[in-house]
Amino acid sequence: MKNKFLKGAHLSERKFKEILKLFSEDLTATQIASISGVSRVTVNSYLKKIRSQIVKSCEETSPVPVHSLPKIIHAKQPVLQHDGDVEDDALRLNVERNNRPVIFGIYHLDSQVFTEIIPDISRSMIQAVVRGRSILETVGTADRIRKYNGVVDLGQYRLYHLPGQHLVGAHHQHIIDDVDGFWILTKHRLAKFKGLNRNTVYLHLKECEFRYNHRTRDLYNVLLDLLKNYPLNLS
Repeated sequence: MKNKFLKGAHLSERKFKEILKLFSEDLTATQIASISGVSRVTVNSYLKKIRSQIVKSCEETSPVPVHSLPKIIHAKQPVLQHDGDVEDDALRLNVERNNRPVIFGIYHLDSQVFTEIIPDISRSMIQAVVRGRSILETVGTADRIRKYNGVVDLGQYRLYHLPGQHLVGAHHQHIIDDVDGFWILTKHRLAKFKGLNRNTVYLHLKECEFRYNHRTRDLYNVLLDLLKNYPLNLS
């Protein structure tokens, strides 16, 4: 079946574009399956491939180094468990059951945000940098953390604004607003999943980055252009 967006597809291009449109509107896999009439298993498979292409697009445009996912994601334990509206205390409690919370940095450049999961940063290191401490064993680490405009600890479900060279001058408030806006979007998007586990966090984080950086555009058309240039492959 011919489908320029999906190589080896058993789904018509029209039906795939319907799924893509619903995805662009930020519906869940269950909602998309219900509306489109396509099985949830198939929808989940397509959404994972779409997110993988989004990750590649984000990594290609990122000004910060990209760590490979296998080095930072080890367990299949849920990072966020949630049913209903966002409640930070409940979310924080469930995240704390993991041995190592997921921590990521947010870098701001030209009204866009870029993210990087930081695999070897502890909560105490972040708190030391935020408080302006320069502990001997964290001096090198502190320099690495300070390149970000913010760091998020998903274990505490908390955003830390970092003092430093990025947050000075006329762009100070603009940078803070963008970092805060991105975190609000990300927090609510991650919270709506009932079983987001550690080996899918990176996909969803990059999707949030992509959505935020294209917030002034029609996301459906952006995705069509992306997949027209880089079609999905079912093999």
